[in-house]
Amino acid sequence: MQLFKKTPKYDFMGMSRFFASASAVAVLASLIAIFTIQPKFGIDFVGGSEIQVKFKDASVTPAEIRSVLAKMGFSGYDVVSFGNDKSEYLIQLKEVSTIAEGARKKYKDAFKTGISDAKLYKFEFSPGGDKLSLSLSRDIGIDAVEEVARKAGLDLGESVTEQGEVDEERDEDSSRRCESATCTWAFKNAQIYEISLAGVAEQVVEELRKETWGKGAVKLRSEWVGAKVGSQLRNAGIASLGYALLFIMVYIAFRFDFRFAPGAVIALIHDIIITLGIFTVFRVEVTLTTVAALLTIVGYSLNDTIVVFDRIRENLQITREVKLASLVNTSVNETLSRTIMTSATTIMATVVLLTLGWKTSLRDFSLALTIGIIIGTYSSIYIASPVVVWLDRFSSEKKA
Repeated sequence: MQLFKKTPKYDFMGMSRFFASASAVAVLASLIAIFTIQPKFGIDFVGGSEIQVKFKDASVTPAEIRSVLAKMGFSGYDVVSFGNDKSEYLIQLKEVSTIAEGARKKYKDAFKTGISDAKLYKFEFSPGGDKLSLSLSRDIGIDAVEEVARKAGLDLGESVTEQGEVDEERDEDSSRRCESATCTWAFKNAQIYEISLAGVAEQVVEELRKETWGKGAVKLRSEWVGAKVGSQLRNAGIASLGYALLFIMVYIAFRFDFRFAPGAVIALIHDIIITLGIFTVFRVEVTLTTVAALLTIVGYSLNDTIVVFDRIRENLQITREVKLASLVNTSVNETLSRTIMTSATTIMATVVLLTLGWKTSLRDFSLALTIGIIIGTYSSIYIASPVVVWLDRFSSEKKA
């Protein structure tokens, strides 16, 4: 199917300087936003808690859950439906710990005072405040440890059972035993205690149960993503984009001509920066799903560029008497119908996905993809192709 009955004769190369200037302004504005306002990173990158909750009432809405979180004083949170069951939701809370930094010393002093017949070697809360690890000089018993914890003012969590292997912090001949909310085992002349505390997840679920629609709410799982892990994920995401661009440049240099490679890579960098800039300005959360969408944008935009480059190569083999700028312009016009039709049909799909998945985890992916495809279609015409012409012109002038 052809969009145009005849091959159009638009002067894309004649307008290239204007659009290149507009793109430069857009990229600069995006970079300023990224480095000054900074992207709104999700818990994948900054750390926080994820809580999966199931309700008996399937009519519960994300807005109702958000209102409870707001009443509890949380500032950074998100609620999305989880799976096909409309009664399940994933609650994401940023950088939340139930144990304030100042309170940690108070609890430690209380344990030093409360445990008089053993030395306290280690006292450490988990990042999310849902576990307390103790290392004592001898075994004083789980009941005694929990009694000190209660007197110190700590709320103990749900009962725990033996699950899986304990890491290297256990002697080979030592068994791990769990009672109530505490597990204990021996390790290198010390006794280790791990106390389960009422963390953020328990507090949130308890508050949800107080609502009429929240009665019977059940916590299916809760996880904590530390800031250090988040930083590693962020660096890995940036590295993956960098490697993708490097290998793409090498591929195009061998597949076509070295003159073609910089244009393709510059167009891809242009697409990524502007998409991320839009996310930053409008405070759309950047998650691992967004990184996956950016990598998809790289592949999709490159596909458009490759189609144009392939037509340029074919036309170069047919005639070498025409100036490269004119030949590139002809090639872009010849592939314009295909470029518009492919992008339009793909955008239709992403818009539908965005609309139906607005309240789900698909929102970030489909939104980034929709924006990226529009920008990528533009860059394959007005960025990648003109760069090939400019590099050829620069090379010719240098030889002359």
